[in-house]
Amino acid sequence: MIEPITLDGRKFSGVPQTVSSVQYDYIQAHLRLAGAVEILGDLDGISRTTEKRSEDLLTQILLRGQKALILAGCLTEEGKVWSRAEADRNAVRFDAITDPEEIRAMTSRIVQFIIHFFELGEASSATSPKSSSPSGTVPRTKSGARSTSGTSRK
Repeated sequence: MIEPITLDGRKFSGVPQTVSSVQYDYIQAHLRLAGAVEILGDLDGISRTTEKRSEDLLTQILLRGQKALILAGCLTEEGKVWSRAEADRNAVRFDAITDPEEIRAMTSRIVQFIIHFFELGEASSATSPKSSSPSGTVPRTKSGARSTSGTSRK
């Protein structure tokens, strides 16, 4: 586990060894929006040293405005249970922080959180370009019907 951090006058713990499915999805979605997956896996065709990868990762996250959202996905306020709604509220509060020390603390922790998150299993076949169906078709379910996403249900 990553060391606790105090932001906005509140103490937060970092990503534990296990996260819920919804927390994992929240973090992964914001990492993808930031372009982090491509950088971490050199999927953009650029071979990087560890130091260069960390620099590019942080730059990409900052440019795409995902820092507070990723941190909110990785942090849980002491005494509370992580939830998407709470993370969204925290992200707004993190973005409003003006204390230079807290801003530096958030920036220095972001890459550490992401590396830890990927150590929990993200750098797996799920991010590999070879992980999707080779034919590009949607696999059929046991019933023989094409599978559907949860968003296509009415």
